[in-house]
Amino acid sequence: MISRLQQIQVTVQQIAEAISSVLMMDVTIFDQHMVRIAGTGYHRDTVGQRIIGYSVGHQVIEKREEYIIADIKSNDACLVCEKQSTCMELAQLCCPILLGSEVIGVISLIAFSREQQMEIIHKGTQLLDFIRKMAELIAAKTVEKSTVNRLLFLKNQLETVLNFVAEGVIAIDNAARVINMNFAAERMLRTKFNDVLDFHINEVFPGTPIPEILRNGKEFLDREVKMWRNGRQHHYLINAKPMLVDGVIQGAVASFRLVNEGYQSGYSKEAPVAFEDIVGNSKNLAAVKEEAKKAAFGLSTVLITGESGTGKEIFARAIHFTSDRSTGPLVALNCAAIPEALLESELFGYEEGSFTGAKKGGKPGKFELANGGTLFLDEIGDMPLALQAKMLRVLQERVVERIGSVKVIPINVRMIAATNRNLEEMILEGRFREDLYYRLNVFPILLPALRERKSDIMELAGYFMQKHARAYGKDIQSISAEAEEVLLQYNWPGNIRELENAMECAVIKTLGSTVEVRDLPPKIAVTSQSGESLLQHSAEKEEILKALKKYGGSVEGKAQAAASLGISIATLYRKIRKYGLS
Repeated sequence: MISRLQQIQVTVQQIAEAISSVLMMDVTIFDQHMVRIAGTGYHRDTVGQRIIGYSVGHQVIEKREEYIIADIKSNDACLVCEKQSTCMELAQLCCPILLGSEVIGVISLIAFSREQQMEIIHKGTQLLDFIRKMAELIAAKTVEKSTVNRLLFLKNQLETVLNFVAEGVIAIDNAARVINMNFAAERMLRTKFNDVLDFHINEVFPGTPIPEILRNGKEFLDREVKMWRNGRQHHYLINAKPMLVDGVIQGAVASFRLVNEGYQSGYSKEAPVAFEDIVGNSKNLAAVKEEAKKAAFGLSTVLITGESGTGKEIFARAIHFTSDRSTGPLVALNCAAIPEALLESELFGYEEGSFTGAKKGGKPGKFELANGGTLFLDEIGDMPLALQAKMLRVLQERVVERIGSVKVIPINVRMIAATNRNLEEMILEGRFREDLYYRLNVFPILLPALRERKSDIMELAGYFMQKHARAYGKDIQSISAEAEEVLLQYNWPGNIRELENAMECAVIKTLGSTVEVRDLPPKIAVTSQSGESLLQHSAEKEEILKALKKYGGSVEGKAQAAASLGISIATLYRKIRKYGLS
C-alpha cells in the first residue's frame, strides 16, 4: 500500500522546492517507511528510493521529536548513523509530519556549506517554526487528498448503482441544464450523456414537466405524461424531486419509465445484423469487415461505395447494430426511389399547412425519426443539388428545419451514406457538391464486387438456396458440380443481388433435391457456356430507350421505366451508364 505522502508526491516535491528556494538550503522529505518522497539538490536524484541503514530520520519517526543538529560529526544522534564517516552534510534540522498522533513523514533541512550551517545554528528556532508550518501544510494536503479519493469512490459507487437501475435517471442544475444521466435514460432518450451535457432539458427530453420544480419546488410522483418524440407518441411515468443546498433550490433529479415499452425495441423493425452474419470469408471481404467494425465504434459519417448489389445496406445495418447507437432507431431512405418533389419533405419533414395536401399536424422527417440513432441514405448520388446544400447544413450544424417552419430542431444522428456512383466524377461534372462530398467521405468503405471475391460465390449460393428452399417449403440439399461450375464462371454484373435472384429462380424450378444447370436462369447458363447473353446488348438498349422516351428522364419517370422493364431502379441506372444514355 502506498503511503499518504506518496499519494501527493507531486505536491510534496513542489513544497520542497519552495522551501529550498526561500531558505537557500537543500530539503528532503521522506515518509514513515523511509522512502524519499521529495528532494532538492543532491537528494533530487534519489527520490523514490528507500533510505538504507539507521539514521536520525528513524529517531524522528520513533520518538515523534524535532531535531536541530548543529554539527553532524559530533552530535550524539548521528553517532548511530552508518554513513556518519562519509556524510557530506554539516548540519540538519528535522521535523516530523504529524497527522493527529501518527507520524506520516519527516521534513529535513540540510546544510552542505559553512554558511548554511551557521544559518541553522543562529536561526534554528525560527527555521524550525517555519518547517513545522510546512509539515502542517503537507498533513492538510494528505487529508484533502483522502477526502477527494473518498468522494470519487462514493461518486463511482453511486454511478454504478444508478446504471444498474432499470428506470431512467436524469439530473438538472438550477438553469435546467443536464448535469447527469444514467444508462437507462440514455437508452430511452436515444442519446449519450456526453453529447447532451449542459443542454437544456427540453432539448433532450421535449415536453417534460421536470423544470416546473425549479419554479415551485414541489416534488411529484408517477406524473403521467404523454409526449411526441421522433414522430411517435410515448407515455411516461415521471418522478421528480428538487435538490436543495441550504434551503435553496439548486436543481432537480428525476426518474422516469416508459409505459409503452414497445418504444424500447427501436424504430427499425428489421432484426439486428452483426458482421458475423455477413456471408463470405474471402480476404477482400474480411478486410472490409475489419474496416467497417472500426467505423462502427466511431461517430464519424460513413460513405459506403461499390457497385449495385454488393451489400451496401447490410453493411450499414451491421455498423448501426454494432455501434453504441444500436438501441436507437435505424432509419433508411433510398434517394433514387423518391420523386424529387417529395424528397425534401421526406428528409426534413413539414409543418401543417406548409403546402397543399400537407398532413394535419405536420410530419417529422427522416432526420427527426433517426434522432439518437442512425440515418442510412442509399443512392446519395441521386440527390438533387438544391437538397445537397440543405444536407450540408445538417451535417455542419446538427440541426434541421421543417418545410414551412422557422424553428430549428437539434438532432443527434449518425449518418451512413451509400452510392454506386463515382462521386468524384460527378463533382467534376457539376452534379455533386464538393463540400458535401468531403463531409460525407469521413470514413470511406469500398465494397468489392462479387467477381473480385469468387471464393465467396458458392457459400453465398448455398446460403440463398437454403433461405429460399425454406420459404417455398422445398427440401433442396445441394448444387450439382456442373451448376457450381456455371456459377463460378459467370461474371455477376449484378453482384450479390443477382446471385440471390438466380438461386431463388433455381429453387422454384428445381424438382428434386439438387440444383442443376437447367434450373439456373438461361442468361447465366448461356453466358457462362458461350460468353454471349441471351438478351443481346442492342435489344436491351433499345428497350431502355423506348421506356425512357415513354416515361421521361425525371427520377419519377425513371422509376416508372424500371417498373415497366421489370428491373430495379438501381439496375436501370447502371444500364443507362453502361449504354451511355445519361
